Amino acid sequence: MLAELTGDDLYAELIMLRTNDARHFIVVEGPADVAVFDRFTNLESCLPVPAYGKDSAHACMYRVIEDDFNGVYAILDRDWLELIPGDLQDPRIVHTEQYDLDACIFFADTVYEGIASSFCAGSGFRVGAPGCAEQDVWQNCVALALPIGVLRYISERDRLGLNLRKFPLGEAVEDGELNVDLDALIDLCLARTKSVSHSKEALRESLERELAEIATPARYCTGHDLAKAFSIFLKYRWKIKVGADVVERAARSALSGERFCKFSIYSDAARWFGGKVEVIWKC
Repeated sequence: MLAELTGDDLYAELIMLRTNDARHFIVVEGPADVAVFDRFTNLESCLPVPAYGKDSAHACMYRVIEDDFNGVYAILDRDWLELIPGDLQDPRIVHTEQYDLDACIFFADTVYEGIASSFCAGSGFRVGAPGCAEQDVWQNCVALALPIGVLRYISERDRLGLNLRKFPLGEAVEDGELNVDLDALIDLCLARTKSVSHSKEALRESLERELAEIATPARYCTGHDLAKAFSIFLKYRWKIKVGADVVERAARSALSGERFCKFSIYSDAARWFGGKVEVIWKC
């Protein structure tokens, strides 16, 4: 039911909230984001409100901007902003530095290194040991997540409508190798999509061309794909089985206020209040 929430529904909810709540409302994309923001937001002056989707968040903010509804702002995922035209941009909206909030958490210092240390205790992982450095974790996970991330980009840019939701990334990883098989990746993609205008050959050619030209691989990786990649990485390297959903929840919990303060959204959102960080954040 909540997944069907429209921008108009959310806008109406904000109007109702305003009748007895004078705080600033911060629209975010979903309850997982609220779970993170609630820990660091000054809840005496600001209230994170889930939109249950990017489309409803955008539609709501269109109404907010059009009607000049004071005290309503948004912190949204960057997604393909700057890479594909179309995202709503306005001073009342700030975007994550990475693809989404979970990707920001993935690249926060020591978060995933600590998770690896916790899950792999006794299995050979030691912080600082060869192959266990944070950069090693990031590099291997980005390498696994990048091809599906670029495929998402191509699908959105060219309006292919590929079904990439909850994509089983592990099924495209080569047996015995920590590497994505591009043919298997595309076969899975085509099998999950009812109608595709591109042939397998054309899709692979487009994917290989984009992969060869990318200068910032991390920009194309979603938080979900990175968590799946991390799960695959643990299974391959240390024989530890941990679901991606468990990894994501652990990462959100492991994010400290000190590291949250380094996110671009921390300072960007404070600009709404003349740079007074304490109005929106408590850390």
